[in-house]
Amino acid sequence: MFKNKWKLLIIGAALLLVGGIGFGLTFNNDNVDRGDAYHREWQLADGDISLIKLMGDQDIRVNVTESTTGKSYVTMNGHLSQEAINRLDKSVKANQDNLTIDIENEQEWFSFLEFQIYGEQTVTIHVAKDAKLGELATNLSSSDLSAHDVTAKMISLKAGSGEIEASNLTADTTVVTNSSGNIDLKNVTSDLEVTNGSGDNEIQGMNGDKLSVASNSGDIEVKSVTVKTTTLTNGSGSIDGEQVSGAVKVDNNSGDIDLSGLNDAAIVNSGSGEVDLDFSDVKKDVTVDADSGDVNIEIPTSFAGFLDLRSNSGDIKSPNIKTSSKTVVKVRTGSGNIKIEQ
Repeated sequence: MFKNKWKLLIIGAALLLVGGIGFGLTFNNDNVDRGDAYHREWQLADGDISLIKLMGDQDIRVNVTESTTGKSYVTMNGHLSQEAINRLDKSVKANQDNLTIDIENEQEWFSFLEFQIYGEQTVTIHVAKDAKLGELATNLSSSDLSAHDVTAKMISLKAGSGEIEASNLTADTTVVTNSSGNIDLKNVTSDLEVTNGSGDNEIQGMNGDKLSVASNSGDIEVKSVTVKTTTLTNGSGSIDGEQVSGAVKVDNNSGDIDLSGLNDAAIVNSGSGEVDLDFSDVKKDVTVDADSGDVNIEIPTSFAGFLDLRSNSGDIKSPNIKTSSKTVVKVRTGSGNIKIEQ
């Protein structure tokens, strides 16, 4: 018994030693492939741009700026393998109203004696003064994406695995999808739909008609949001919101819910976790249903509606309110206390 354990320990130590040697050889500067530097420029047709689409497995930073030449064009620079650069030159078709850039790396990304680190590829879309961008779309398989200062009719940002970061987005509709990785959005003027399989999601500064954030696993945080309707759905993780203006619908299976700056109708469902809501105004009905966890709600002193509070197992504390309106705050808990404060 003990002899077998010693054999396993010796074998494990030997494997660690071999792995360490391989790691050292691989990350020696002489064995790191950092690619070849390149710069490309593709002219676009006169008039509006229908679509710019970016695909691949490399980290990409995309910016949109006004052209200083009077013509629309796209520039791209960074480091890539010579094979990938050659494929770019062959595949990208210029002088059209749309452009598709695919920087999928077909080489093996890792070998025992060589490691490929190409870094971030920078794509800049130069839009002529009188032209408009119809759609910016990305579809990355396994890499980080950042997009900044984008104005288009439609923005669609998609990644398979990696972080998505974007700021200063203006569009009719913006859709952000990630299978696994954090999503960080700032200053969005658009209807916004965010879907994430696994990762934290943060939206800071947003104006539009609709905001929808859905995550299977990961925290959701929204700040300074002014929309007609906000829908936040989470499988596992906290939901936090500050200065959330407009009607809200929240559904969290497991995790705390903490929202402040509310001023409209609210429907909140919680499977497991504490619910904290802070209203600056209660214009319409509020409904909270919590299976397990305390519910704490702060309402303004001007509230003159009805309180409909029930708990199967828990204490209930609420102020005496002289009712003069039909607005209702309704709370149900299976197991947890209910506390209403003015």
